[in-house]
Amino acid sequence: MGTLGWKIYRPAGLVVVRGVGVFDLSFATAFRETMRAEGAVGYCKLFDLSRADIQLSSDDLNIMAASTRLTGPTIAGPIAILVGRTPPPLLVDMAVLLKHRIGDRRRLRLFTDETDAREWLASEGPAPGLAGEPFPLLSRAAENDSRPGY
Repeated sequence: MGTLGWKIYRPAGLVVVRGVGVFDLSFATAFRETMRAEGAVGYCKLFDLSRADIQLSSDDLNIMAASTRLTGPTIAGPIAILVGRTPPPLLVDMAVLLKHRIGDRRRLRLFTDETDAREWLASEGPAPGLAGEPFPLLSRAAENDSRPGY
């Protein structure tokens, strides 16, 4: 299987997660720790999970929801989860379960279209107090680079 990874766009205040790989508690924990270390907690986050293999137990979902709720909307940026136009039922189920367990404490929405997800993130903007302008709608081609997972 390929690589699921992320790229931080600092001037835009945006983090994009995409690729072909496993999205599990280990990946989510590494992502959260990196965002803290890189000072990107307040950035907008686009999780393109349309090609990811979701491997989360009920306990994993509870742990992820609890850690996501700890960082409220005044500190953390919005999260858009892209499931794609014809998502596998398991992906939709996991994304909906995660959204319900997180609740209204975080700005989180599910999308089937990347343009809609990016427009929503742009309208929400990064967490208050983050320097910089809301990100422009980057084209998918503009964000691709040579590393696996992008």
